[in-house]
Amino acid sequence: MYHKIYIIGAPGSGKSYIARLLSLSLNVQAHELDHLYWDPNVNRYGIATDVLTRTKMLDDILAEPAWIMEGIYHDWTTPCFEQADVIVMLKTRVWLRHWRLIRRYFQHRRKSYTGKRETFMELLRLLVWNHRYERKELPQVQQVLSVYQDKLKVFENSGAAMTAVIRPV
Repeated sequence: MYHKIYIIGAPGSGKSYIARLLSLSLNVQAHELDHLYWDPNVNRYGIATDVLTRTKMLDDILAEPAWIMEGIYHDWTTPCFEQADVIVMLKTRVWLRHWRLIRRYFQHRRKSYTGKRETFMELLRLLVWNHRYERKELPQVQQVLSVYQDKLKVFENSGAAMTAVIRPV
């Protein structure tokens, strides 16, 4: 069984969904790296946590005997890749990701939602960034992860990823 799981993929690829399901199935706390990257004291995106605070929060998570982390980040998360038992990369189709991002935007508009909220302009910028992900970001991610091929598993859908992580070969 895997004790330290890192899930990486584009926005809307299903990272948070898989992390929540794995957390429930394996009884291991899941951590969204957006909560470290974006200032937790601000109720909107756009203001990053200072690097020292973010590094301390990350080190605290890494010190746990088991964890699940998910995020798009690959430039400051090398310690996560090094410690992970498995790295799950989600390569979900762009139009499915767009649909999920738009759905999430409207879900977060409800009054009962208490987390960070994106503005409409932030949603548009995210959709543009997401559409360019395969061409601009993915090659960088793959380069960083190339040294971890022995623990990297790539999936096009969350169901296959869940099955592979819960029942490793």
